[in-house]
Amino acid sequence: MPNELKKLVVKEMVSRYRNVNNYLIVGYQGINPLQFNELRKDLRKKKIKLQVVKNSLAVIAFRELGNSGISDLIKGPSAIVISDEDPVVVAKETIEWSKKIPLLSLRGGFVEGTKLSANDINSLAKLPSLQVLHTQIVNNVNAPIVGVLNAFNAVFRNLANVLQRIKDKDETQRKREIKE
Repeated sequence: MPNELKKLVVKEMVSRYRNVNNYLIVGYQGINPLQFNELRKDLRKKKIKLQVVKNSLAVIAFRELGNSGISDLIKGPSAIVISDEDPVVVAKETIEWSKKIPLLSLRGGFVEGTKLSANDINSLAKLPSLQVLHTQIVNNVNAPIVGVLNAFNAVFRNLANVLQRIKDKDETQRKREIKE
């Protein structure tokens, strides 16, 4: 590859990965093209990108981004899995696909600037997604409030019943007084 073309590729990679905080590195040696295309297509539906990279240029690009720790992960045929979505979802999808295609090997990655091993990413994939965590937090915050509201509603309901009985009793007494 001519030197100028390499510089352009590195520049494009730097601009592509500049604002990406979460990415995983996978090896794909031995995967047949049909499986690879199926993998890419499925990930794309989930807003996850799988990008094959030239190792030496990727190392240069990530070094320019201040992330030289990635060089030990990029060995052999490598691809980068990125998404703007929840890193837990990206980890889960990547691991799920590595089970379907055993030749897809998870090497490691970076989540929010922290280097993670393949074992760390496996642990990350076992966590609930951000959406599930948000739902759990909202439910846990709302539960005491709902309990208090139900208690108030019960008191008001009982008060309304008592007032209705008093009203009914008064009406019954008035009717008796009118008849007498």
